[in-house]
Amino acid sequence: MIDLHIHSNNSDGTKTVKEILIQAQNLSLSTISFTDHETCSAYDELEKINIKDYFAGKIINGIELKSRYKDIVMDILGYGIDYKKMKKYLAECYKDMTREKIQEEQLKKFYEIGQKIKLTLRPIEELKWNKTKDWSTIVFYDEMKSHIENKEKVPSDMWESFKNFKQNHYHIKGDIFYIDRGKHYPKIETIIDIIHKSGGKAFVAHIYEYKEIENKISELEKIINNYKIDGIECYHSIFSEKENLNLLEFAKKHDLLISGGSDYHGDNKPDIELGVGKGNLNVPNEILDKWIFC
Repeated sequence: MIDLHIHSNNSDGTKTVKEILIQAQNLSLSTISFTDHETCSAYDELEKINIKDYFAGKIINGIELKSRYKDIVMDILGYGIDYKKMKKYLAECYKDMTREKIQEEQLKKFYEIGQKIKLTLRPIEELKWNKTKDWSTIVFYDEMKSHIENKEKVPSDMWESFKNFKQNHYHIKGDIFYIDRGKHYPKIETIIDIIHKSGGKAFVAHIYEYKEIENKISELEKIINNYKIDGIECYHSIFSEKENLNLLEFAKKHDLLISGGSDYHGDNKPDIELGVGKGNLNVPNEILDKWIFC
């Protein structure tokens, strides 16, 4: 079994690189990939340790990059990258808007929305958060939920869970909590290009996560027809068995590479475990047979 979608505390995960290596070893995973958001820092760490002291399997260099596709922020996974080259391209792509600035700006916009609907919120200056690792969506949501009087001021589904807030409001154009994030990120063709220039292959990540896309398979057709996509993430913790099969069929039909992983974030996504996701994941080693670039 393998897991090619893992986040460490170098981005928005909570577990260290070493902790993840030990977990992977205990689970007898044969291959893993650290795919932190917009950073290759996990691979800097790996160079400083004897990996075999912690994990006997194979590690494929990876990264997850946010891109602008139409009016959607779409994640693209890069595998087999030269991470040192990628670091140079990342510095160029995000030179005008760092992650810290993006998160800070978004939190201010959430607060502006909160003021319009008279939410009870502490001043931003009183919030304790790490702009390099924490997401403004989570910071705002947790603050909003910490005041019970806000329950009557927001949609009931939003109060129920952060997932509902993210998928049913924050991501939906026209909703009061919608924020146009796309302007902050490079176009999808730019992201694909830097992955290729770094010696890697570009995969569309968790397509079924994008609620903005009505027909996922139809949209995938457009994406692969217009951009140099090498593969599809066909296995993911949020996919149903039917969705998984749909994507495997699509990848086979178009002769695309296949990837898969838990999207593990440690304590930030407590319902998702390394390797097995929500207990529904079993990514087979065989998908790597065509990965001749790694």
